[in-house]
Amino acid sequence: MARPALDRTRLTPAVQGYHRRGFPARLIATRLGISERSTRGLLKALGLTAPRPQSRQIMEIRHG
Repeated sequence: MARPALDRTRLTPAVQGYHRRGFPARLIATRLGISERSTRGLLKALGLTAPRPQSRQIMEIRHG
């Protein structure tokens, strides 16, 4: 049997269910016995993470 962290097919429904109920990634990872990094990667692959805000670029104004 494959390691749980590598078995995305079986973990996907559980991760989606916990996410739907508002569980944070750290708690999902603990409940499923996988790493927090694997959990965050799976959430990202499923499109369940909010996009990070882009850093503001300072616009340079040239006078001349």
